[in-house]
Amino acid sequence: MRDDCSASSLNLEIVDHHHALWPEVTQQITRRYQQAFDARLCSFMPAFMALMMDNEIKSLCGFRMAHNEPLFLEQYLDEQADVLLSHTFNTHIQRTQLIEFGQLASFTNGISPLHFLLMTETLVELGFEWCIFTATDPLHALMRRLGLRPQVIAEADPSRIPQAGTIWGTYYQHQPRILAGNLQQGLTLLRAQRQGLTNKVIGG
Repeated sequence: MRDDCSASSLNLEIVDHHHALWPEVTQQITRRYQQAFDARLCSFMPAFMALMMDNEIKSLCGFRMAHNEPLFLEQYLDEQADVLLSHTFNTHIQRTQLIEFGQLASFTNGISPLHFLLMTETLVELGFEWCIFTATDPLHALMRRLGLRPQVIAEADPSRIPQAGTIWGTYYQHQPRILAGNLQQGLTLLRAQRQGLTNKVIGG
């Protein structure tokens, strides 16, 4: 694991199943989840935002657009995510505004916060306003350290997922929860820390 990259040499690449990097991305995700949770993944997010440096993958995060298909995490919910979030945040949220994150894996020390910033910038530019995702305790703690305060929506109940133990290994022992938040608010907080995030990547 290297931590000697310069932020100026990093770029964000969107990788879907048509992209040449797709086999490598899915292999990296499979390997990381097997190492972390003894998981045996058999399906993947439809696309990933890959943080690259010199053609090397530094961090990955999958995403799914809510207006294209049902969200994976909607299996945990009693109603559609857009309906639930509209009630939770007391505002009308359309599926065209909503994106799901998942299958996050970082391969460089301290780079996840910068990856979050670049992803959020990209999604806001594309017109998305809200995000929803499943996070274990360590990821939730990282977000709190960054000043992010996503709203807890529900617990991730493995009984709602077919073959959860076989596919996801020990993942559910890490108290995963469904979290959601406003992308523009998150971007404002992350931009306020931009210099610190950049320095952390450069310094390791």
